[in-house]
Amino acid sequence: MKIAVTGTTGRVGAALVRHFSPNHEIVPLPRSICDLADPRSLASALEQLECDVFLNPAGITSLEMCEDHPELARRVNSDAPAEIASWAAARNVRVYHFSTDYVFAGEDPGLRDEEEIPHPLSAYGRSKLAGEDAVLAWPGNGVIRVSWVFGPEKTSFVDQIFEAALAGQPLAAISDKFSLPTFTSDLSQWTEHILSQHATGVLHACNSGEPVSWHDMAAAVVEEMLACGVISSLPGIGRQSLAEMRSFRAPRPRFTAMGTSRLAGLLGHPPRLWREALVEYVRSRCSGAC
Repeated sequence: MKIAVTGTTGRVGAALVRHFSPNHEIVPLPRSICDLADPRSLASALEQLECDVFLNPAGITSLEMCEDHPELARRVNSDAPAEIASWAAARNVRVYHFSTDYVFAGEDPGLRDEEEIPHPLSAYGRSKLAGEDAVLAWPGNGVIRVSWVFGPEKTSFVDQIFEAALAGQPLAAISDKFSLPTFTSDLSQWTEHILSQHATGVLHACNSGEPVSWHDMAAAVVEEMLACGVISSLPGIGRQSLAEMRSFRAPRPRFTAMGTSRLAGLLGHPPRLWREALVEYVRSRCSGAC
């Protein structure tokens, strides 16, 4: 199978390339080749492209940037996916667009399923939802929603906590916002299942378990660091509230943990627990720190 992948210098794009490369022909489309913000760059990249599947994890993910530059957010997260989907439909190419739990308002606790009607609060969420709709307007395509992604490809919240704890710096994390993390290694495997089964429509792809806060994740990181022996005692982790984060100018939903029953049906089993995935990743970081 010949697979085109955008955003290959990003966390998800790099993970997908690494996973699929051994058994498939990959056409990497980094920003230097395919800049979704530039219609001419995208058109040029698509002009000579041949592939069976088009994976689109590229996008603007900074909520503040999207809030400050809504037209740019719309261009990258919505208009470009629409152009990709139109191009693909004329060539019988399947498109899988990666989206976000931030399409939900997240007003109430619980798990959001694929049937829940999205109500994004931010320019980022609105642009990503518009991108979803544009891709799904063509039959045979899919949307893969992810949340709180971590992995070795690029620094994430998990890495920030790890490095700060290793350096003995003060730790703090938000304790009143809840979702479910996504490990890039697991996401890549799930994507392979999704492609092999020609699944279409919206799919939630995150690790399973009870909804977790950033504070809970930080606690899990340092507990595993202690178990691995890279720190000598458990550091305290300050509790922050979403409301006190003055740097967060864009509104953020509080409860966006996604249910994965549809993904579980494709896999034949539920995605593994978020803590199991996190422990595996932190252990790999601990071995490198020793």
